[in-house]
Amino acid sequence: MDISELPVPLRTRTLSYYVALFGIVAPFCSIIPFCWARPLFVVACCEVFNVLFSIYQYRLWRLVSSPAPCGPGDPKEIQAAFKRLLQSGLAGLLVDDADEESCRPRSPEEDIIQLEFDDPRAIDFRNALRPWFGNASWSSIKRHQVRQWLYWSIYNADMPPYDSLTASQQADMAVALDLLQKRCGANVILRPFAFYALVFLANSCLKKWLQYSKGVELGHHDGLEYLLYTPKHWDAATGPRPLVFIHGLGVGLLMYKNTVNQLIRICSDRPVLVLLQPQVSQDIFHSRFLKPMPRHDTTKRLAHLLVELGWVHHNLDEDDDDVEEEKEVAQSLIGKRQKGVSMLSHS
Repeated sequence: MDISELPVPLRTRTLSYYVALFGIVAPFCSIIPFCWARPLFVVACCEVFNVLFSIYQYRLWRLVSSPAPCGPGDPKEIQAAFKRLLQSGLAGLLVDDADEESCRPRSPEEDIIQLEFDDPRAIDFRNALRPWFGNASWSSIKRHQVRQWLYWSIYNADMPPYDSLTASQQADMAVALDLLQKRCGANVILRPFAFYALVFLANSCLKKWLQYSKGVELGHHDGLEYLLYTPKHWDAATGPRPLVFIHGLGVGLLMYKNTVNQLIRICSDRPVLVLLQPQVSQDIFHSRFLKPMPRHDTTKRLAHLLVELGWVHHNLDEDDDDVEEEKEVAQSLIGKRQKGVSMLSHS
């Protein structure tokens, strides 16, 4: 059942509501109008004070009712806060997600991917957004209204005509709208087949180019796909620490080609492992594009891969508990024969 399409039920009023309304609220709120209505020559000092205080309250009300000026907020901080909002609810509450000091669950760190329209996480999020639009059904909320809400949330002002926005504002709005549509499971603007075909072809060519020109190997490990560069004379016991690079959202190697190339050139004395993530690389033809591996599974399998490569030395199967396992993986980065690995990520 899609609860985001159900009408919000009207709350019925009980006898206690009317008792509180006429017995407490109405008499209290009538004090100031009563003071204004009485003749000035019989107004007592307390009533004069109430009148003056009501004027002061009205002035404060006018001040806080108008939109506040947009402060010098850092756009990166606003983007990070918006992303954390969208990440909320993507992952189930696990035992190790609890904050021992505050007893509050930490926000998840899941990737924001395109959810199916009937995904329970998307349905709950759409229903949570409805109060911002007068509790209207989700299907009746238009794109322009969502843009107005996003603009107000980012710039604290009413949105002018969309065509009059600056290029940077339109870019910020487009990114925010795209992330919101993915989180809501809404239908996004479809890109042409040629776009995905070109991205797929370019990334395939780049993989082949790295293999033949840089000696990079394309490997698979328990569902993970990676590129591995290993110098000929590197030794795990005496050589420098290997480097693991995890790329972020974009179009895969096509976007991070220069970064990968420079890492291999600058760090040519050590192995470089590049973890490929098709779910954030516009690789629509990949089998895991809409079924990404959860972050806990990704971390666990990456740790097993590092053990298999001989870069870290630890038995990860000793304890199945997530908390203990993460501690052991962290400890395993300091091996018996060498220092572990260096992690580098970009988003």
